[in-house]
Amino acid sequence: WITQADYRSSWINRELTGVARFRLQVGADGRVRSCTITGSSGHAELDRATCDLVTRRARFDPARNPRGDRAPGSYSSAVAWQIPD
Repeated sequence: WITQADYRSSWINRELTGVARFRLQVGADGRVRSCTITGSSGHAELDRATCDLVTRRARFDPARNPRGDRAPGSYSSAVAWQIPD
């Protein structure tokens, strides 16, 4: 969901790097409803970009409840922001 092309030149110039850990709340339609940073990269810009980009781009197969109906779910992961080569 996040590529090297998303790394802004101003972040490269300031050598901003770090790992942003996040948790998504996913609706029964598979779309992201909210994003929470659970572990900061150490840079507010990178944390904001992580949630902004993942919220816009991520799509999921909906979770299922015990009856097999679509249900809300959650997803946790991390993004390693590294200066592109």
